[in-house]
Amino acid sequence: MAYEAAFWRDSGDDERPELSKAQKDRSFARYVDGWGRAGDVALVALDRHDEPLGAAWYRLYPSDDAGYGYISPYIPEITIGVYGEYRGQGIGSLLLGSLVTRAKASDLEALSLSVEPDNPSRRLYLRVGFADVGSNGGAITMRLDLT
Repeated sequence: MAYEAAFWRDSGDDERPELSKAQKDRSFARYVDGWGRAGDVALVALDRHDEPLGAAWYRLYPSDDAGYGYISPYIPEITIGVYGEYRGQGIGSLLLGSLVTRAKASDLEALSLSVEPDNPSRRLYLRVGFADVGSNGGAITMRLDLT
């Protein structure tokens, strides 16, 4: 699902790199390498046959291996990926809402994320209450205060 999140544009003309090449890129791999460390939380949306439709997670990053939506080592960064054919059906909203609920129950101060300006998901993040706090490489860094 990290691949779906990172390469959300799918014009059908093979713009996406092969998964094996993407996995070797540190800017991609940091979101999944060593999964299960302290602070990692993930949710998976399944269909009625228990097949995955999408997933969302948050994790903390040290300042020397920061993700695109990094704010601090104490604020987890969210990643959401939904298979293209299931986008626009509320799956991302459900996953995001569930992550926010988990984060509040864990007494987290805030959540962050990175989104490209033309990604339709940005509208969802704004509706939920995320606010722009910066930019990184052309993407917008957003923060949701939980306190």
